[in-house]
This record gives sequence, structure tokens and C-alpha cells, in this order.
Amino acid sequence: MASSEAVTAAHSDSLPHDVRLVAHEIRFRRRHHEILKGISLELEPGRCLGIAGPNAAGKSTLLGTLAGWLHPSEGHVELNGRHLHGGVPPEVGFAAQEVSVYPHLTGRENLKLFGELYDLDRQPLERRIDELVDRFELEPWIDHEAVHYSGGVARRLHLCIALINSPQVLLLDEPTTGLDPSSRRNLLGNVVDLLQDGVSVVMTSQLLGDLEVVAHRLMVIVDGRRELYADTDELVAQLGAATLYVELAQHHGNGVDLDGVPGVISWKVEPNAVIARLADTVAPLHAVLERLARRGLHAARIEVQPPSLEQMLKELVPDL
Repeated sequence: MASSEAVTAAHSDSLPHDVRLVAHEIRFRRRHHEILKGISLELEPGRCLGIAGPNAAGKSTLLGTLAGWLHPSEGHVELNGRHLHGGVPPEVGFAAQEVSVYPHLTGRENLKLFGELYDLDRQPLERRIDELVDRFELEPWIDHEAVHYSGGVARRLHLCIALINSPQVLLLDEPTTGLDPSSRRNLLGNVVDLLQDGVSVVMTSQLLGDLEVVAHRLMVIVDGRRELYADTDELVAQLGAATLYVELAQHHGNGVDLDGVPGVISWKVEPNAVIARLADTVAPLHAVLERLARRGLHAARIEVQPPSLEQMLKELVPDL
């Protein structure tokens, strides 16, 4: 996982806020099936939009539409104020979920080929290749045929290809799939660095922890619909400092009421248990236990859990 300093820098408010990428009420149909059902979004320079959702929710279709690979049935996408009309523009780098490299070319030859497709001059292209090889720690493999790469190394090369033209907008579809923990940390750290450089990023992931590291705003898509679209700072504020789980020694008989307890952000009751989100981990905990004791309720087990964005999203979007 990226360092706390890097993550803090990625979430800095000092970056410009002019909108770079906009999607207006995107709908996408395939035959009689509507895959996207009116998705809108905005993306500023140096900001990351994280997209979560179950399988077949429409995440990959949305990224293909933002890239210009797919043409929406309704709505449109704007990049730097102009409409996209088919084909991936040079300002956009797109790393699709399926890794795509030429297996019988070396990694360096793959990068050179794609750089030449962008008409990059030889010396700037060589410098760019060296920069990406160093950034993604590919030196041990870069001059071997890609057919011999592990899945994680091939995925890193796949991402370098998406970055070869120094795009303004980077679209990443499940980029940490198949990566070992070290490679995953390297990739997330590099995404943070790109954000600091002013690159705009849209990233889908099944791993909410990955999105928590890099995303300034989160979107949840379920069955083609946007179920949540919020700044991560707002969501984290709702999380509080910790979640308190109190298993009761006896049935509460609907006698639990934590309204007005200092430091309790929210609370709910389950059979023989109380769950409370706390603004602090000490004083509110004692205040909750004191309130329960006054109602004749005593704890059989107490558990304090650190804040979890995954838990929050599952509460807000039960179908996630």
C-alpha cells in the first residue's frame, strides 16, 4: 500500500479543479439489454474516481465508453470540452481488464511498437520507455519475450503500454488483478504518483481497499445504475474512529436506545447485539456501556473495529 505521505499528497486540495472528463447520462444497450442506465460523472486533473460494483454491473462497459472504444446508445462523453466520436484519443490511456501484449516480442519491443503508433520520436520514446521500466520495476524482464512473463509482470507491462504516450486521463479496469502484494503496492503507489503529476484516473476494482488508497471520489454501480457517487472524505467522515460491536448477555427486549450518547455517530440493533459507529474509541465506548447498564443490559463480548470503507459501502449499498 502507498505510504501515508503519498496518499495524503494524492488527496491534496491544491490541485486544479477544472473538469477534464465528463460523462452525460450515458446509456448503453446491446440488443434488448440495457447495460448502462444513465451514468453521469465528472473528473478533474489530478483526481481519481474509483468505481466499485458486483460482476456484470457495467463497470467495464463504462470504461470502454469513457475511452471512446464504445459508442453510447444515449448521452455523450466530453474530453477537455469536446465530444468523443469513436476511437481512443491520444490524451487517454486505457488498460483494459484483459492483459494485451504481443507475446513473442520483448517488453521493450512492445513499448517501442505502441510508442511508434503514437508517432513518438526515437529519442523521446527511448527516454519514456526507460522511465516506465524504472517506475514499474521491469528491468529484470524488459528484454525477454513477454510469453515468459508471469501474470503480474505482464499486467505491469500492459499498464506501461497505456502510459507510453503520457496521457492526461488514465482508465484502469481491475489493474491489481493477479498481482502479488509487492506488485500491488508498487502499482497503487505509481497511481498516487501519477495523480500528483496531474493525471486524471478512473479505476475499477473489486478490492475496496485499493480504491480507498487512491480514489478521491467513489462510484458504486449496480445493474447499470449509479447507486452511490460521493467524495471519499465525506464517506470517511461518516465512518468515525471505530465501530463498536457489543454482544449482549441477555435479550434486549427492544430496550436499547443510544440517541444522545456523546460520541455516537450512528447505531443499530441486531438480535442480542448493538453496533455503534463512534467518533472516538474511548469516551464514547464507556458512555455506550453505561447507557446499556442503566437499561439493565450487560455485555457478553465487546469488539472495537477500525473504520472500514468496505463496511460503509455495504451498509449504503446492500447489493454491493
